[in-house]
Amino acid sequence: MIDLFPLDASVGQLIFLGAFTFGLSIFAGMVGVALGAVRLPIMLVLGFNPVVAAGTNLGVTILGGTAAAWPHWRDGRVVGRVVLVLGVPAVVGSLLGGYFADDVRAWLLLALIAALSGISSTLSFIQWWSARRKAQNPDEVSQNVDRSVSRDGIRLNSRNQTKYGLIGLGIGIVGGASGMVLAVLRFPILINVLRMDPRHAAGTNNTLGVLAGIFGFVGHAFNMNFDIGVLAVMGVTGMVGSFIGAKQTGRISAVTMRLIIAVLLAGTTPLIVIRMFSEYPN
Repeated sequence: MIDLFPLDASVGQLIFLGAFTFGLSIFAGMVGVALGAVRLPIMLVLGFNPVVAAGTNLGVTILGGTAAAWPHWRDGRVVGRVVLVLGVPAVVGSLLGGYFADDVRAWLLLALIAALSGISSTLSFIQWWSARRKAQNPDEVSQNVDRSVSRDGIRLNSRNQTKYGLIGLGIGIVGGASGMVLAVLRFPILINVLRMDPRHAAGTNNTLGVLAGIFGFVGHAFNMNFDIGVLAVMGVTGMVGSFIGAKQTGRISAVTMRLIIAVLLAGTTPLIVIRMFSEYPN
């Protein structure tokens, strides 16, 4: 018989996860980053099965990102060209990663999640420091602005689209397997490489996260790697929080956004490492 509640979460755990997801989703909606890399470690600390938690986390990402999508789309913050180039390879990779996640040992999957969280945290700190310096030296920034770059990301051209597509494919495969859409890894590409305005990057990244999340979740769903009870509680609270947050996009400076993301990731990465050693060699 199919078990729809494999995580066997208690009422207390569900209340905690619901409240935590609501608060986190408000910020996630603002910045267009799903922050599944922050949610997942909390689920793992509660003792949940890593693969089932990964699939459930992707489901929460889909619901929260979908709720935030309308405010971003309505305000013109979704750049279709970027979604097409990065999104199509990402969904293919997410489907493959989610489908084959069952074949990965638990401790290896946790090690992968910990490594990605650490990389994401480091990148976010670097972005924060760079943005902080630029904010302190506006004259220097204005002299280096590339006038050929539009808000839509004119840096996309026929020569580099394949490269960015392959990057999207790789991020999709790893994200699908680990239960995270890895929006934090895409954010540096949108901001620093494509030169997108942070608000457009937030809306576009949110859309990419939803697409990658859907196909990653489908991959996990083939093997029934999700818990319908935890998904319902976290999904509903995540949708409400994300919708509220998306309407506030732009009210927090890009510098502060990067710092908060970096701190959250840095704080949760050690939790995954501890769980990884407790699972070894399973």
